[in-house]
Amino acid sequence: MSAEHRGDGPAGLRKDAPPPGDAPPPGPGQSGDRVDPVPVTPSWIRELDMALTVYPQVLLTGNVRDQYLLPDDHAAGSSTTLAPYTLGGVIESICSARGYGALAFLDQVHEHIVLMRLSATLDQVPQVIREFAERDEKWHRSQGGSGANGPGGHGGGGDDDDEPEMLDRLRDAMVGVVHHPGPPIGLVVPYAGRLGSPQAPVAGEAARLFAAAEELGHTARPVQGASAVTPYNTVFWVVERQEDLPREFAVGSRAVRVINVPQPPHDQRLAAARHVVGGLSRYQAATGGPALTEAETVTAAKALADSSHGMGSSEVMAIGRMALDRSLPVQRLDEAARLYRIGVLDNPWATAELRERIASGEEFLNGKVIGQPHAVRRTLEIFMRSAAGLNGAQASSSPSRPRGTLFLSGPTGVGKTELAKGVAEMILGKDARPIRFDMSEFAEEHARDRLIGAPPGFVGHDAGGELTNAVRANPMSVLLFDEIDKANPRLFDLFLQILEDGRLTDGRGATVYFTECVLIFTSNLGIAVSAVGGAANDGAGAGSPVGADTAGGTAGGAEGGPADGRTGAASGAPGDAPRSSRRQLSRHDDPVMVRQALREAFDLFFNDTIKRPELRNRFGDNFIPMDFMQEKWVPQILDKAIASVAGRVLETHGAELTLADDAWEVLRVEATRRLDHGGRGVLTAVESALVNPLAKEVFRTPPRRGERLQVLAIEGDGDGEGYRLEVER
Repeated sequence: MSAEHRGDGPAGLRKDAPPPGDAPPPGPGQSGDRVDPVPVTPSWIRELDMALTVYPQVLLTGNVRDQYLLPDDHAAGSSTTLAPYTLGGVIESICSARGYGALAFLDQVHEHIVLMRLSATLDQVPQVIREFAERDEKWHRSQGGSGANGPGGHGGGGDDDDEPEMLDRLRDAMVGVVHHPGPPIGLVVPYAGRLGSPQAPVAGEAARLFAAAEELGHTARPVQGASAVTPYNTVFWVVERQEDLPREFAVGSRAVRVINVPQPPHDQRLAAARHVVGGLSRYQAATGGPALTEAETVTAAKALADSSHGMGSSEVMAIGRMALDRSLPVQRLDEAARLYRIGVLDNPWATAELRERIASGEEFLNGKVIGQPHAVRRTLEIFMRSAAGLNGAQASSSPSRPRGTLFLSGPTGVGKTELAKGVAEMILGKDARPIRFDMSEFAEEHARDRLIGAPPGFVGHDAGGELTNAVRANPMSVLLFDEIDKANPRLFDLFLQILEDGRLTDGRGATVYFTECVLIFTSNLGIAVSAVGGAANDGAGAGSPVGADTAGGTAGGAEGGPADGRTGAASGAPGDAPRSSRRQLSRHDDPVMVRQALREAFDLFFNDTIKRPELRNRFGDNFIPMDFMQEKWVPQILDKAIASVAGRVLETHGAELTLADDAWEVLRVEATRRLDHGGRGVLTAVESALVNPLAKEVFRTPPRRGERLQVLAIEGDGDGEGYRLEVER
């Protein structure tokens, strides 16, 4: 781009000359002369060049507001010098090479059409465009060469240009450009989505504009010239999302070439990272900092490219400016990327405090979740991997995946939710709690909008989504998706994107990052297994597990199921074998067999029921089966529950509560009887046999502060008149 044209267009359409940090480019002989590999010209640019001779109109969508590192066609010497171009700069460069005489840009800030001459003289420009240029020049002279709005601002003798007049001028300019005999002229509309509504039909000048655009697309002819193949007078429409275009825009027209501009792949982000590292290293050396070695430069550029997965090149360069502003050395650009992505510079996973909590986490989590030592060990292995920075190290996939992912599967009442709460407290601090989503509330297809927000034009669009809002407000969170198997299958597409890329786009088009989040999914899939032919099965030869279990999720009379664990009716889950009966797994089954059955049910659910094997693969080895509660854990759970009751009595009434051995034994027997309901059954036994009769005693005769209440005996049962306490005061 020549210097005389650098300020001729609207802001944001020109090539961005200063490198990140405003560091000057290196001179000959300086360390910056090292030539980096030039990235291959993106395919969309080659497609755009091809379209100029075939299509009269081009629609550019996708990553159109980014910057693109390309060889500087105006650099002295080697063409391997890279420079950042905006989309307008790319269009200008291609059109210049194709022999275009001029480009006209719609400037919607100042409501003018701005001329940029390439090779044409002013007389070779369409008359309507020339008139706009002359009016702008007249206004510019009236301002003494400068003004608040700059070239192309409101002018023309003080005309009050409202929107209909702007659309009318755009229509006239389009007609003048398309009918121009030559040299070729291009008209660029950078914000085509702002010319009308995608939901409601447009009227007036907007309707006439799009009707004229469609007709001109079919009547346009290539410009006559000396060469065999000449381009059209091209109209370039630019919009980020194709669905934002007005309804009247002829997207399906054969005269319009739709070109998607993708997010930059790794090699282009690496080129942008080298650009950033080069500028920062020169600035660091110029301000007295240590000079980087070749190896350090390569390492820093690769770290920045890896940590900027899913970002555009302009965001990579913005990370460089942020690092300069925060005085971060080149070696910490990955931390600058974290700061840019989620607004948090500190990495809690790298702190010694968290490493200590994870190292001692087995004792902590076993105290929170009693009876699940196997699940606790597996959970800690996953978080040790994250704290060591090796999460996903075995694959070349996105380094922006969530910090941890757990899929907890097991019968009801065994501590899946409690384990999630313990993980949140271990990682985030004492008062932290997981952000919980009960996925049984998301069984309908439209429930997807509750998580990410309604699309434009629907009620609730401005409110955003429950999930995206929660993560935007708390970038470092533990997210609990309870009973995930009950969610609508469409929601699993969202989780696939989160688990793979660590980000999600909400209904308003904003990106939310899950890079620092921990995702925990729970399910009781596989508690019901099939026994082919209805044979009694003690668990050793159980058939393949199918579907979700019944509401109780346990055997031995749970939720009305038969005491022996057999059920005659199938659950109806997809994949049931013909003529197979169902039995409930129970605490009497071999734990190894139970874990295997849960894993098989997990695989069956994702492979056959919802047909998302790719999502199952994203969980990988993060599937954690939870064991049935065994009788040996009852005393520990019971003591914890009694201590909680005693603490409430002391806090509320100032009295001390103790239990005699006989009363404790009654509670143990009742808790064991209800153990098929898991740890929750133990708590229910404490509520029925201790809390309820104690509440009657305290209500009738409130204790005095400092008084000692000892429960000597517990009499009765839960089926008749209930329990009675013998209390000594």
